[in-house]
Amino acid sequence: MTALRIIVVGAGLIGRQRAAAIESLAARHPIALAGVVDPRADAADGLSAPHFRHLSEVPPGSFDAAVVALPHDLSASTCLLILQAGCPVLVEKPLGTSGREARTLAEAAARLRIPSFVGYNYRFLPGVAAAVRALEDGSLGRLRTLDMLLAHGGNPRSAEGWKLQPERAGGGVILDPGVHLLDILLRIAPGVRCTAIAATRGFWKTGIEEDAVALFEDDGLIATVRVSHIRWSNAFRIELHGEDGYAIVDGRGGNYGNQTIRIGARWAWEAAGGRSQQETESATDFGSENRSLEQEVEAVVRRWLGEQPGGIEPATPAEAVAVAELCEELYAKLADGDRAHRP
Repeated sequence: MTALRIIVVGAGLIGRQRAAAIESLAARHPIALAGVVDPRADAADGLSAPHFRHLSEVPPGSFDAAVVALPHDLSASTCLLILQAGCPVLVEKPLGTSGREARTLAEAAARLRIPSFVGYNYRFLPGVAAAVRALEDGSLGRLRTLDMLLAHGGNPRSAEGWKLQPERAGGGVILDPGVHLLDILLRIAPGVRCTAIAATRGFWKTGIEEDAVALFEDDGLIATVRVSHIRWSNAFRIELHGEDGYAIVDGRGGNYGNQTIRIGARWAWEAAGGRSQQETESATDFGSENRSLEQEVEAVVRRWLGEQPGGIEPATPAEAVAVAELCEELYAKLADGDRAHRP
């Protein structure tokens, strides 16, 4: 079988991790890393693939699919070129900085026989996957509260990076990394509506929102999404509380701490022979390694090779459009609130 040739466009932190994953997966799947596209001279160091400084240098017909890992201001136009050339993409979230941009890319992707996907790799975190399974198998009962927190500690030079520059990022922490939480929110509770949102600015002095919290409701469910770039200590936490039980995910590996999950039943201590509620819980520590990017690449590769869906599914363009439209709604509500508070 001829190998599926994949190029990686963008060799920053995530792009290099995606490229390394493709080379690793080539030992188990008929795929090959066909090239790395990035202006930096050392972009392909440590990789066996050829290096191209610009997409225009890549020979026509030399690749079958692409991974796009570029800053937001460059990503959409690059994806559109690749899709219009007839090749599917795995593009890093958020599939455009607006609903219109996301819909344009989704429409272009829908014209191809082979599906495209969007990099929402938090779906593949083992704690998140286990919490979603616990909800779907009914062990938590009807979901009543959902609370999610994602905080980046940053560093003294954070303001120099493109993610805190609104003209490049397209927004602040709501857009990145907040869309990761919005993707999980819509998977768990697709019918939620935002009833309140607040954000602060000013520490980094770049104009972006640096800390934001949004409140959502849906038929007895209250959900909160909190994302911050001014908490100084990295944090990732998701709590699902249903009428029959709960699941609490903490950490995501690396410097966010080991990823763990605690699953418990309502009032389990009653029949626990003197044990505390926490002593009755089922607890799993998944360790400090975060393989979600590699696992997502493998899931995408399997789909590109024509295998049937199974296990955790990567995000589709349609799902990413829903996230982009929700994100756009949050920004509109935030702007309305800002106008209402002006003297």
